[in-house]
Amino acid sequence: MGFGELGAKGLEGGRALAKTLDVRVFDDVAWTRSDQERLKQAVKYLSSKKGAAAALQAHRITTDPSALTQWLSTDHVPDRDTQQRVQHAFRDLRRRNIAPWLTRYLNANGGTRIEIHPVDQQGVEARHRRPLRVRNKNIYRWGPIVQAWASQNFLELEHQWEWEISDLNSDHRSYAYVSHIGLLG
Repeated sequence: MGFGELGAKGLEGGRALAKTLDVRVFDDVAWTRSDQERLKQAVKYLSSKKGAAAALQAHRITTDPSALTQWLSTDHVPDRDTQQRVQHAFRDLRRRNIAPWLTRYLNANGGTRIEIHPVDQQGVEARHRRPLRVRNKNIYRWGPIVQAWASQNFLELEHQWEWEISDLNSDHRSYAYVSHIGLLG
């Protein structure tokens, strides 16, 4: 029987970890940015960082990084599809550029503690529910995880997640899918 067939909701642990790292790097919880503000942030980043031309080309954006700044100073706003591709290029380049710093940050002082929230079992019949609790775990070696996240290699992220949860004793398979992973540090 596969995951979710009885009504449990969640996502693969590696993807949840990637989502948590994305939130840590990209989302400012103090305020919500408008689409225009996000575009402005992406354009400024892409017009000032090395490797931007390759990132833009990888997402089928043919304009050069310096021409992007014209979008900020004119009434010409790119179409929705182009804006999304600019955002993807920005996120890819930012992940690659911040990966070394993020690895050092997460490895500092003996690693970083995570909080693993089990799958949501509200849709599961009571007789099929398992007693799962929120688990805390310290991750000591973030290098392979951050590298997989930076390159968006979800297969490697899943492999790293399986390795990390393998020491949760007999119920480690219960945390292959989770509802959320929090960084405590």
